[in-house]
Amino acid sequence: MAMLKFVVAVLAATGIAFGTAPVASASEDAFIQAISSLNYYAINCPGCAQDALNVGYRVCKTFDSGGQSAAIQAVLKAYNGPGQSNAEYHATLFATYAAHELCPQHDGEIAPI
Repeated sequence: MAMLKFVVAVLAATGIAFGTAPVASASEDAFIQAISSLNYYAINCPGCAQDALNVGYRVCKTFDSGGQSAAIQAVLKAYNGPGQSNAEYHATLFATYAAHELCPQHDGEIAPI
């Protein structure tokens, strides 16, 4: 019983709780805010912010394996572009925000637009 109390205390002290949803990190919140500011991608519908985060992390992985062009293409593929008005421009911003907030090791790899 003492061991259980110790484990619960350690988990509580580190912010880990049973049965709770994960809390977004500050960088994830900043990423969602940046994407929301574009007024181009759906962020406010149920699950849309999480979908954007998933795409953002996919972009980070794509930076690792294919560079900036592949990262932008990952956004276009995830959001059914091109064909939408200004799709490549917005995909470039999305990838830039992902690099800046979610995978800072790639920040600055996309030239300012």
